[in-house]
Amino acid sequence: MMSISSSTFRGSGLQAAVAAGGVALALSIAACGGQPDHHSTSQRPAAHASTVQLSSAPSSIGQPPTTLVQDRMIGRPLAPISVSFVSGSTGWLLGTPTCADRATHPCRVLLLRKTTDGGHTWSALPSLPAPGALQGQTLTGNVAVSSIVFANAHLGWAYGPGLWTTHDGGRSWRHVSIHGLQVQGLAYSDSRVVVTAGKCNSGTRLCHFSVYSAHPGSSAWQLIARPSQVTWQPPAEVVAVGGTGYVFTTRTDLGPPVLLAGPIDGSAAWRPVPNPCHSAWSVAVAAAPEGRLFLGCGSEPGAGTQMKSAYLSHDGGRTWRAVARPPASGYLGAATMTSSGTIFLSGGRMDVYVSRDWGRSWHTSRSLANAAGMANAGFALSGIITSTDTGVAFQARVYKDQVWFTRDRGRTWTAVTVR
Repeated sequence: MMSISSSTFRGSGLQAAVAAGGVALALSIAACGGQPDHHSTSQRPAAHASTVQLSSAPSSIGQPPTTLVQDRMIGRPLAPISVSFVSGSTGWLLGTPTCADRATHPCRVLLLRKTTDGGHTWSALPSLPAPGALQGQTLTGNVAVSSIVFANAHLGWAYGPGLWTTHDGGRSWRHVSIHGLQVQGLAYSDSRVVVTAGKCNSGTRLCHFSVYSAHPGSSAWQLIARPSQVTWQPPAEVVAVGGTGYVFTTRTDLGPPVLLAGPIDGSAAWRPVPNPCHSAWSVAVAAAPEGRLFLGCGSEPGAGTQMKSAYLSHDGGRTWRAVARPPASGYLGAATMTSSGTIFLSGGRMDVYVSRDWGRSWHTSRSLANAAGMANAGFALSGIITSTDTGVAFQARVYKDQVWFTRDRGRTWTAVTVR
């Protein structure tokens, strides 16, 4: 069982988080505005694509207006904003319907789908009782959410900036408060959940954060780290593996990114981890068992490109070695990694970059070419690893062939339509 998490990339609305044995990735809702622009999904070829079957599940949340919107939306287009998988076969997708029905603001309703066969079929779960956090609102408030993370078939969370938890696989949810703070990142490892939480200014996009942890279901949140420097941009993300947590974010002055590490049970002090990036506009961190860490740093971008550097550590960040530079196209936002050396990178206006040799080389797949072209036009494409050989990608503001699966470590991808 491993735990990995990748960075928040607010510029493109991309953020990722991972729980033990599972991975999750999210896109903040860009706006309450409906269909994609002239880059229509109907123009995408149907090769390697299929439409998933869908069955409905009865609601147990007890909020009639939300349930009615969900029932009306079954079988209709759905735009994904977050996915979380606990294995190559079992996962959840959080999405929004189109905004055609303005009277009830359905674009703020969060619809939940689940698959147990690797994405071939999906079932509908009750919609979340929390509203979706629109772009900018992921920084303020403590009710709306933009991401999901599941640790196993039963235990999961919805967060960013609010926090909700489920103990029955997403059929019912309970609101959780951490001293009224906004949750910026979340991970799960060794029977503890760890979060970065604090206050963000939606105008300046500057954030304060501290690190808290708790046993699932407990309301006793333990403060385990409070950085001496208090303002960051964007919010801080967290990844956990083997009981060790890593918190990372960029600095407002674009100086060396911040990387902190410590035990998520609070048994010892958290300390800064030396990192080889001298400057970063965006960062992506992934972790795997036995102290393996990946760090990607992106310079200030322009015209759809960004100079990127990448590093690997096999001792929890004490020492680093440079690996091959990822392609310049796109803006680095998130990373996931396996213990066998497969790494996926995603971000804004970029393809899913795949390494199968610990970062010594980077590749793309022709089967994702259409999705990558749309990503370059602003429809963010996000990819994560779900097991040793499998992975999933999804595309923002797309309602057809919007989720992609690979079963050969990113060499080929097959599209499905989730409704």
